[in-house]
Amino acid sequence: MGDKSYPHETIAWAKQRLDELDAIISEVEKTSKDLSGSVRAEADAALARLEASRVGLQKSYDALRTETEDLKRTAEDVQNALDDEWVEVETSFQSFLGALADQADTVRGIVAARVEAQRQAWDNSLKGLRDQAAETVDQARGDLDAAIKRLSDEADTFQARIGEVKDARDASWEAVKSGLAEAKAVHDRTIDKIKGAFAKLF
Repeated sequence: MGDKSYPHETIAWAKQRLDELDAIISEVEKTSKDLSGSVRAEADAALARLEASRVGLQKSYDALRTETEDLKRTAEDVQNALDDEWVEVETSFQSFLGALADQADTVRGIVAARVEAQRQAWDNSLKGLRDQAAETVDQARGDLDAAIKRLSDEADTFQARIGEVKDARDASWEAVKSGLAEAKAVHDRTIDKIKGAFAKLF
């Protein structure tokens, strides 16, 4: 069941990145207005790359949404075809039972066999769901606890780095930026792991 939510999780993730990139572009544009010379040229070049990345991300995001909608329509078409075929099954079955109207014991046996097959299928389905739910809940709980601890540890580490270099320049600032990028990467991986654990539940 978690597989069904995967495209939606990816769409949500891509939308978050687009929103984040929009915020970055907006701030770069504001800041660039006050720059001049070679610094302005570098800022403009970076802004152009950001805007090109924005176009690429938007294209991928739109393609994913289109593919997801196409897949949904295909699944609906298949479901409709199955439903139509099942109407034929039911119609044929009822016609058969109608032909046996004067043979009540035979009809009763056929209907009882069908009910037993349905009950067995439901029991198997419920057992599978129960087993999967129990396993998934245990796994998700462990993954979630480990991911939250890791995220908390990384946040503490990063906060300590910020405190050490709040008045820093150049090399120290590069270390802070690197630490921020590293913490963000860990954060993203951790959030993905948490989402994956929750997705297994649904």
